[in-house]
Amino acid sequence: MSAIASLTLVPRDSITELARLARTSPSSFHSYLAEHGGKTRQEYDWSGYCMLYVLTYLEERGIDLEQSEFNAESEAINSAYGLTTLITSAPGLVDQLDPGAHREEDLVAHFAEMGMAFEESGTAGLDTLRLLRDTIAELRDDQVLLINIG
Repeated sequence: MSAIASLTLVPRDSITELARLARTSPSSFHSYLAEHGGKTRQEYDWSGYCMLYVLTYLEERGIDLEQSEFNAESEAINSAYGLTTLITSAPGLVDQLDPGAHREEDLVAHFAEMGMAFEESGTAGLDTLRLLRDTIAELRDDQVLLINIG
């Protein structure tokens, strides 16, 4: 079983419409996302499970990537699009994602705890933190980063 993590830049003012379409017409949701979403500068090359486990690792450490302003929209989008996280730039968030602020051993242990122990898990975790940090640092005020794992 495998999973893919995709990162899409979405205009902030389109999140409400995305959520509405997710509730009413998943096919229209996909079309709208394709039309209005944009690619991030960097693509994610690891398994989607690596992204998922880094997200849970961060959550366990009290680093909240998802802002409460989009809770309802996130729930609606999750129902149509699978595991989705909506991220906006928040004060201090980029610093919290700095790979230098996290120990590789902690990431390896977390991956193992999740049942995904593999030789490069520490590298995958640090690469994921780096990608998240860099992508979020580049977000404009009118953009939201949509991460989908499916």
